[in-house]
Amino acid sequence: MAYFKNFPKVGYLFQAEPVVMTNLSVYAEVIDEIRLSSSFYQDYYIKNGERPDNIAYKMYKNPQLYWVFYLMNPKLREQGWPMSQEEVMTKVKRDHPNQTFRFITDTPSKLHVGQEIEGYTSGSKATILHINLDLGQVTVDSNESFATDQLIKLVENNLTYSFFSIESEHLAAHHYTLNGEIVDVNPYLPVPVDHVKVTNSNFYISENDKLKQIRVIKPRNINTVVNAFRDAIR
Repeated sequence: MAYFKNFPKVGYLFQAEPVVMTNLSVYAEVIDEIRLSSSFYQDYYIKNGERPDNIAYKMYKNPQLYWVFYLMNPKLREQGWPMSQEEVMTKVKRDHPNQTFRFITDTPSKLHVGQEIEGYTSGSKATILHINLDLGQVTVDSNESFATDQLIKLVENNLTYSFFSIESEHLAAHHYTLNGEIVDVNPYLPVPVDHVKVTNSNFYISENDKLKQIRVIKPRNINTVVNAFRDAIR
């Protein structure tokens, strides 16, 4: 891996005999200094599906210099390279594969995780996985159709409850906004028409997009910076 090529070696005792390993803990502050100097960097917006080696070749004619993007942008080190739109949607559907009810009145506070519910007319069944009292949401593990039911009942005692809506979990509300600001909602009433629903999918896309605006070393400075970094590492 090009980034570790110039790192010093250190003896590490795994068992009885020390083994020479690359010292991965070494860090040079030269990149931090450059990252704060506007004369050395420029802004870059990562296009959908662009890989770090693609950008390194486009800017520096050397795909092996992809590592400078991670050193220049702490958010990339912490969260990883932004995904393509297709990858984001695959991830959100994998992370949120279930269905979410939004109930009328205070129903969620009367339910608990692990209970089994059943559609009153359809007979569709599901188990409660998660309850969000702030949003009045109950997430269940079934993909069976509850859409035509106006009531669900608890299997254990036949108590019935009405719900506002049911939808795929990745399209359920992550939060609501008003004039661009996150706001609370009354979980027992319909959401006001001026409140904007931000779904789980919207949230994943937004967080991924935040990673796309990065700082890159200007092409005319790249050799100077890389040599200074390697000297400091050595």
